[in-house]
Amino acid sequence: MKYFFKGILLLFISISTNADCISALENSIGWTIIDSKIIDGYIKENGKKEDSFEGCNYNRVIYFRDGTTVTCNSYGYQYAYAPTAIILGKSILYKGKKITLFKMIVEDEEYNIQ
Repeated sequence: MKYFFKGILLLFISISTNADCISALENSIGWTIIDSKIIDGYIKENGKKEDSFEGCNYNRVIYFRDGTTVTCNSYGYQYAYAPTAIILGKSILYKGKKITLFKMIVEDEEYNIQ
């Protein structure tokens, strides 16, 4: 009987997590998935590398397992170790020039990046 309740609890957690991810994806209609990367950490203001993900802060550099980086343009706190980031892009016209906006989704959170 206790395994039944554990199974129900896991199912509920899975459904609520999936709903949060769906919400982030619903906000991304019209965006294109560019890449999927594993976050290895971020670079602190003093230049030292931190090997966890603690969300975004303006101008925080996030580094990925493949050696690439992005810079945050938004704020949001989240803690995770080696989460997967989905990188999205969207091209728009601004004052007659075509520019591309970027964002990443990590678990159920969205961050503006460059």
